[in-house]
Amino acid sequence: MSFFEVYRKGLGVYSRIAVGIALGILALFASISLYGVLIDLPNVAGSVRIPLIDVSLTWGLVCAFLLFVFLGFWIGIFVAGFETGLRPLDKVSKKTVEFLIDIQGELQKVSWPTKYELVGSTAVVIVSVIVIGIFILGVDWFVSVIMEYIGVL
Repeated sequence: MSFFEVYRKGLGVYSRIAVGIALGILALFASISLYGVLIDLPNVAGSVRIPLIDVSLTWGLVCAFLLFVFLGFWIGIFVAGFETGLRPLDKVSKKTVEFLIDIQGELQKVSWPTKYELVGSTAVVIVSVIVIGIFILGVDWFVSVIMEYIGVL
């Protein structure tokens, strides 16, 4: 058993990438949110600044970075199926990877619409929304006129 080897490499690549990107964005938002909460913590070492972005190195920034790395590690384990040597964790990550592979397999069976069908369906939806909106506007106007006539409004 080699550590950090991708489980079933080459299968379910697109679904793994999509889920990895989505979870990576969530991890980034979580880290930014944590940094926003911990922004007032003191500097790590006096007035040390990060050169390229010219930001003070605070404990909040360090904690946010560590959270991002920690979440990225877990995303890698569960999306790529890295083997860690811990059997319960490997078993769960393999189930997750199998699920993602099955998702991609099912999506390949879907009969996707042609461009013509998609444009037609979109036009029907837009026209339907406009017609229903006009209907609701008319009913609202009618009810408000009645309410004003009887003295409720």
